[in-house]
This record gives sequence, C-alpha cells and structure tokens, in this order.
Amino acid sequence: MAAVALVTWLVFLAFAVLGTRFGKPLTVTLLQYQAGIVYDRGVRRREVNGGRHRIWTRVEQIVVIDKRPISVSFENRAVTLADGSTAAYGFSGSAEVHDAGKALYSDQNYNNVPACVLLCCSRLVLNTYPSAQLTAKGEKIAQEIVEKARPRLRASGFDLRSFRLTQLSITSRIPQQGRPDTQ
Repeated sequence: MAAVALVTWLVFLAFAVLGTRFGKPLTVTLLQYQAGIVYDRGVRRREVNGGRHRIWTRVEQIVVIDKRPISVSFENRAVTLADGSTAAYGFSGSAEVHDAGKALYSDQNYNNVPACVLLCCSRLVLNTYPSAQLTAKGEKIAQEIVEKARPRLRASGFDLRSFRLTQLSITSRIPQQGRPDTQ
C-alpha cells in the first residue's frame, strides 16, 4: 500500500513539474472557415485548418485567421487620366485567404490587403488611359485591373474571387499650369 501511495505521489509530482515547465494541454476548436498557425516558443511550426487541435499552453500559441471572403466596395473615387482629365470611378470585388501564413504576414491587419491592392491596381490602369479611350473600353479596363491585381493578391496569400467596375465616367479636364487649355 505504501508503494502505491509513493508511486501516486511521484506521478503527481512529475505532472506538477512538467505542468509548470510545459503548461497544460489545451484543446482549440477552429471552425470550418478558420485556419490557424501554431507557434512553438515563438517559431512557426505548422498551419492547421478547421477541427480540434491540442496545444500546450505555456509553450505553444495558435493564431486564428478567418478565411471567409473579404468584400470591398469603393464609390466616387477620382483619378487623373493620361490627358489630364479627371475620371470618377467605383468598383466592388471580393477576395479570400488561400495561404494563411502569407496573409498573416502581409499586413498588420490582413483584411485591408484586398482593398489596398485593388485600389492601387485600378489607379495604375486608369492613369494610363486618355479620356477618349476610357469610355470605349470599359470591360477591357476591368480585365486589365484584374490581371494586375491577381498576382499581387496571390503573393500576399489571397485569391481574387470577383471584380467589377460599378462606375466609370469622365468628370472634367484639369488645365495644366503654364499651358493654355485647349478645350
């Protein structure tokens, strides 16, 4: 009887020492639209998807990322065209996370990445067109924006799901300083 009590106390003591050193096991449940990155003492170890995952509380940490589509919508934006005219444009689109690790390291708040990339790419494409070509090539312009945005989003861990221009019109011509206005 004394031997059983001694073994029980030794096992209890071993668990107490290991518990202070390694922490306690914790089960984390991720939903099907979530992904997580498990860090072991600050070092990235693995990426996990939805389901139950066991981690040690003092040693490991799990960072959860929402993989649902991120919708973006901008209206009444202005851009200067190649001939000095101003165009008003708007767009809507959506992107979703395909690589949780890249998305997590892409920005402090990874939900802002699709909006930033789509805004930059739309301005980049629209700046190259003069006002005469802008209205004639509406669908081609949207396709060019998608072609510029898709690899940039992919490099940040996102997939572009949809994009469309909701507004595109020429508002005015801005005269350049030092040159007379030709209109």
